Amino acid sequence: RTAKIWDTLTGRLLLTLRGHTNWVRACAFSPDGTRVVTASFDETARVWNAENGTLLLVLEGHTSYVLGCAFSPDGKRIITASVDEKARVFSAETGECQLTIEGEHTRLITCCCFSH
Repeated sequence: RTAKIWDTLTGRLLLTLRGHTNWVRACAFSPDGTRVVTASFDETARVWNAENGTLLLVLEGHTSYVLGCAFSPDGKRIITASVDEKARVFSAETGECQLTIEGEHTRLITCCCFSH
């Protein structure tokens, strides 16, 4: 239900991101390092300020566990992957779902990414 950000040089805990209502399955930093997206079994992905842990957006629309998430190389979009056999592309600024990719997978989708 939480994600933690650690300093990998010192091992010091920097932030605890609280807000999901079920296990957090995946996370990714934005290309500029200012935001973090987390994917959860609560059927949402959430976008956080990486400096202070403030919740910025809740990405909704999946009907089952969200297993993967990633920012686009320009940081403007986020893709999510779910047990509901769909991938969704969201605006990283507004949280609006811009595209639902469905019908190509007949089983759960465990990960996702953008090409460069």
